Amino acid sequence: MKITRRTDYAIHLIAELSQNTGKPMGLRTLAERHNVTYAFARTVQKGLLKAGIIKTARGINGGIMLVKDLEDISLLDVYEAAQESLETTFDTEGTSWCFCEGPCISERAWDSTRRALAEHLSTVSMRQVLDGR
Repeated sequence: MKITRRTDYAIHLIAELSQNTGKPMGLRTLAERHNVTYAFARTVQKGLLKAGIIKTARGINGGIMLVKDLEDISLLDVYEAAQESLETTFDTEGTSWCFCEGPCISERAWDSTRRALAEHLSTVSMRQVLDGR
């Protein structure tokens, strides 16, 4: 499993938005603050928007803002909004790396690993991450 810059930036974006509750922040400004391109920030924004973690507001005072409490956003939510689902990350069906012709023992191991990781990530809230716990 690889954590990408998208997931890292999503965590930083959520942290910054949490300090500005109720007030939209401009994505271009946030991108500049974190030294990422606007296009990259838009990609991360789209994932967080689709996941229901943020919302956008149009107009002169528009921007993005959190719509969920930090306690209600898990690391799994952020990972899957920024990257992909763990189902895809640990997809072993039809893999070319396995030489088994029947049921594969390593496939079961990866599936149990994915379940354990998903369970753990779903119990860690963004509040805990930001509080350093």
